Amino acid sequence: MRMRSFIDALVRASTAIAGVALLVMVLALVADVAMANLFRRPLVGTFDLVETTLVVMVFLGFPATFLRNGHIAVDVIDHLMSPAAVVRLKRLAGALSLAFLLLLAYQMLRPAYDAWQFGERKQELGLPLWALWVPMIVGIAISAVALIAALAARARPPEA
Repeated sequence: MRMRSFIDALVRASTAIAGVALLVMVLALVADVAMANLFRRPLVGTFDLVETTLVVMVFLGFPATFLRNGHIAVDVIDHLMSPAAVVRLKRLAGALSLAFLLLLAYQMLRPAYDAWQFGERKQELGLPLWALWVPMIVGIAISAVALIAALAARARPPEA
């Protein structure tokens, strides 16, 4: 139970960071549009800032969805199968999702290292591109941990 509390706190923290990123993105866009329309002087770097905060918001927002099993699901064949078969299919889907997340995280390591090694930077803000890979890899890793916790919780029989 202690591990689950830690995972819940980790997911809450990633969700809070994603929320702050969304707030920054919205405020930057509103300020940029206002400056462009009112003073004919758009803010420099808004595109880079929005692109960066979008990455943070998306990838650090994933873990909450995995932990709460909040993905969109379409019950196409659930009505045709037994409840036990549906449970097995959901477990298989969870295992395949976990395999995909781990593969995705592994495949992200090389481009992240290349961005760090070659010193690539965003054009307007000069932000190093490897900094964008950090929330992506961390978000995917937390998502994998959250998915494992969710699968373990579903595997346990309900408490009476």
